[in-house]
Amino acid sequence: MKLNPRQLESHVRDALKPVYLLSGDEPLLVDEALEVLRAAAVEQGYTERERHVVERSFDWDGLASGLQTMSLFAERRVIEVRLPTGKPGMDGSRFLVEAVTNPVADTVIFVITPKLDKSGRQSKWATSIEKHGVSLPLFAPGTNELPGWLTGRLSAAGLDIERDALQLLVSQVEGNLLAAKQEIDKLALLAADGRVTIDTVRTSVADGARFDVFQLGDAALAGQTARVARILYGLEKEGVAAPLVVWSLVRESQALAEVLFRLAAGQSTGQALAKAGVWRDRQPLFRKAIRGRDVSFARRLVAGASRTERIVKGSLQGRPWNALLELAMMLAGRDEWRAEIAWRAGS
Repeated sequence: MKLNPRQLESHVRDALKPVYLLSGDEPLLVDEALEVLRAAAVEQGYTERERHVVERSFDWDGLASGLQTMSLFAERRVIEVRLPTGKPGMDGSRFLVEAVTNPVADTVIFVITPKLDKSGRQSKWATSIEKHGVSLPLFAPGTNELPGWLTGRLSAAGLDIERDALQLLVSQVEGNLLAAKQEIDKLALLAADGRVTIDTVRTSVADGARFDVFQLGDAALAGQTARVARILYGLEKEGVAAPLVVWSLVRESQALAEVLFRLAAGQSTGQALAKAGVWRDRQPLFRKAIRGRDVSFARRLVAGASRTERIVKGSLQGRPWNALLELAMMLAGRDEWRAEIAWRAGS
């Protein structure tokens, strides 16, 4: 079945299906849906949990054998399988089809992917999960939907927001739902009477980190390499979570790469920017960033973003803040990022 995210809470009151497909590019929505499923699994007696990140050499046969091999005292298990590319390959496709059509007893599988394209949605493995398991597409609210999304979140937190304050909050978060959640948490502390005014939002913004993660993306797109290094150094010193920083940089990298791919496909700059979801007030930054860049750069940027994300999340060995600096410098159009790392280390 295909499930609307709003139906998830009621859905998990019943026995879980054998396989769930969570697809989306917004980390907050994916993580929240995953937490609902994990909590339901624990409540239903699934006390063991395994996590797998699928890379090129992933052993699907080994995973299948492990599912079939259960000890005498085996407990109910949750298997989480992350597909960073959204493409399991032939072996993975066979595994997923078999897992959902002939489920292993006492096992539930959560498959987590980015937003699937048309071919991904129509693939045999995805359609099999939708038919025999649960498909849960998780879409971030668009520009026009964001105010309503924020209002709903604020209301759930017991807050009522004025119109001008809402507009300021929308412009501050720019569609970054993780940042929006953090702002709402801060507003809940600042608005003692539950009323959020424009002054409340301004106070919240002023209390934020001196070096903002949103400024980082803008500086990188503008090619301001020295400022990029200073902002990253400040973010690290202020204890800002690396996953929030990588989210910001990966978002900008993916958007820029998509614009370049669309331009290569023959779309006009305006069409490419709009289709890539670039906000109007940020389009000048992207117009500057695409100058002199092509599909080859876009591919390197996507690969760099994926590598950095894996380092930050711990699935690939490396130093997270150095990897973040490398990606930011690539986004800014400077390959001599090692010099910046040396500068930062000596600061």
